[in-house]
Amino acid sequence: MLTTPIIIVLAIVCFAIVLFITEWVEIDVTAMLVMVLLLISGILTPAEALSGFSHEGTITVFALLLLSLGLQSTGVVNWIGNKMERITGTRELRMMTVLSTVVAFASAFVSNTAVVAILLPVVDRLAKFANVSASRLLMPLSFAAMIGGSITLIGSSTNIIVSSIHERHTGEPFGVFEFASLGLILFLGYLIYLFAFGRLIIPDHKQEDGLTKQYELESFLSQVVVNPDSPLIGKHILSTSLVTRHRVLVLNIIRDGTNVWLPDQVEKVEVNDVLVIKSRADVLLSLQNQLKLQIVKDVDLDDKELTSEDAVLIEAVIGRNSFLVGKTISKVDWRHMFSAIPLALRRSGAPVSIRVRESVIQFGDVILFEARRSKLHLFHNSPDFIVLGRVKKQNLRKDKIFISCAIVIASILCAALGIFPLVTAALLGCVLLLLTGSVSMRYVYRKMEWRIYFLLAGILPLGIAIEKTGASKLLAKSMLMALGDASPALIISVLFLLTTVLTSFISNNATAILLAPIAIDMATSMNLDPKAYLVAVMFAASTSFLTPLGYQTNMLIYGAGQYKFSDFVKVGGGLTLLVWLLASYFIPKLYL
Repeated sequence: MLTTPIIIVLAIVCFAIVLFITEWVEIDVTAMLVMVLLLISGILTPAEALSGFSHEGTITVFALLLLSLGLQSTGVVNWIGNKMERITGTRELRMMTVLSTVVAFASAFVSNTAVVAILLPVVDRLAKFANVSASRLLMPLSFAAMIGGSITLIGSSTNIIVSSIHERHTGEPFGVFEFASLGLILFLGYLIYLFAFGRLIIPDHKQEDGLTKQYELESFLSQVVVNPDSPLIGKHILSTSLVTRHRVLVLNIIRDGTNVWLPDQVEKVEVNDVLVIKSRADVLLSLQNQLKLQIVKDVDLDDKELTSEDAVLIEAVIGRNSFLVGKTISKVDWRHMFSAIPLALRRSGAPVSIRVRESVIQFGDVILFEARRSKLHLFHNSPDFIVLGRVKKQNLRKDKIFISCAIVIASILCAALGIFPLVTAALLGCVLLLLTGSVSMRYVYRKMEWRIYFLLAGILPLGIAIEKTGASKLLAKSMLMALGDASPALIISVLFLLTTVLTSFISNNATAILLAPIAIDMATSMNLDPKAYLVAVMFAASTSFLTPLGYQTNMLIYGAGQYKFSDFVKVGGGLTLLVWLLASYFIPKLYL
């Protein structure tokens, strides 16, 4: 029966899905909004609405992320990445195989998003060394990380959440390696797909020689000479109308045969200065007479003219937790904070070279900077960027590597052998990492995926509301009626497909939380163990190959690989079909 509480909850669900898809607001903000709506509507009590913050699943995810940070801070993952360089060789198929295997193994025990973020510059460098397009390797990097994260319970936050929901209903959590057999089957299927078909259709986006060509900057770069009667003479370059009013970027001043790279506030304009600038042609022509500037003709500016002993062009990917996300480029003091100037950006695989200043920075954007060589450490040491083309120097803390690895392995074994519940083992490992100095709280505060914590804390109450109001029973009954006398195996197959489609456009965690209660009620209505149904939801939500939107690792490689949306549909579509068929066959065989 469609009651008022059910109508309210379903309206909130639809509202949340729209916000997740459109991203009008950040997904963690959407989750908080959902929690508040459930609270003020009276659907949930304050204790129920706030329970997500102390939910066992949320705390377990937080603890496992901290364990991952312990391995990162001691340099273990970087060490793996650098060792991988020695065995990949230069043959493309071998590179894909080694990369996929190493990444899948690492992602089974460490946050797959962290693995991809750390290995992104490694893969970029490997591609250049082997003269292979980075786009040929980055998609296997992301896909292997997703499948690897499904091999163990601790490989994905989605696994933890679904396990906690299962425990709440049955009293039994999932085992750490309970799904390793299915995960390995899917990984083997992925490798076969990659060898037989995937590698033939993975896009080969050949990069133009030079970053200025890749970002289509040539037509915006010019040299102008300051005439003796120019009103700019004697003024600080960054205070002139050329910069403040007309938004022209001054990259370099050539004066008496010497270069003043990335001129700062104290630099004054002198007669016959040659300014290397970035500007639209129509703006430059209008300023020629107004500011008494002489355009230098027949000069082609490329990477060589923008690179010297003092300055260099670099590409940096914006990370998920970057404080820059949501900020307008013109509102960031790049010169002061990073000694750099943003020249262009690449978003959704396409370069954006005009109106860059007005662009709002998004997760996964790749920004092209001209930066001072002496200040590059500001980029490499920042948690806000993943710098391409150069691998960060190994920060191996040899005295802590063994300790951190031993603690993490012991925590996993304690959970796997049933000595402690997973949340207890993970928290114990966190405390030991902190006490031994393997990781510091300052590092944790800076690197932690806080977005995931608030997303889970806000959206978990929605799952409670779906169950409490009876919405899950109503939806489960409606789905079963629509499927008629379908077998449990067919229902699991449909549930997997539904989850796959939904998680392609909204957060994988949100999808799992929405569909898990429905899956449980469907199984209960048929007097069956809900485990197989929840496994279908869990695996489908953790393996989102179809679009770049469904999983963070896809967003990280989206711009860096110069992919189009259709590239994911083309390559990920076939893999999604294969995983769906394999899961539809093996989940009922293994867990029903």
